[in-house]
Amino acid sequence: MKAEINNKSEIAAMPTWLRRPIGKASELSTVQRIIKQRQIHTICEEGRCPNRGECYAQKTATFLLMGPTCTRSCAFCQVDKGHAPMPLDPEEPKKVAEAVQMLGLRYVVLTSVARDDLSDQGAGWFVKTMEVIRQLNPETQIEV
Repeated sequence: MKAEINNKSEIAAMPTWLRRPIGKASELSTVQRIIKQRQIHTICEEGRCPNRGECYAQKTATFLLMGPTCTRSCAFCQVDKGHAPMPLDPEEPKKVAEAVQMLGLRYVVLTSVARDDLSDQGAGWFVKTMEVIRQLNPETQIEV
């Protein structure tokens, strides 16, 4: 059985506390352009976060290190899964640091996919990325 609604007054309005602005297209495209140009990943995009517009409008993003493919298969996560992720991009730490600089970030968040295929599971990659961010952005705080 299919219900039809012909009168807009019958549809309940969304509560104001649930309404969120999606941000100006120009602000969103700035972050997306930098991410695409630098060929880096964010958990916002890879995890299909519904709130990424809000973050991008504030010129912020959470960078996803070591590629877009995770070696685990957590049911709650939207990140792509695979047992043979791509090799690490040797330029990724520099690309992320440059994106931080281009966005003028004073605070940056780094996360990663699980990389069980790496001997240190990627810990050294975090260190390398933080070092390069610090070189280009000495005042930026880093959260991992």
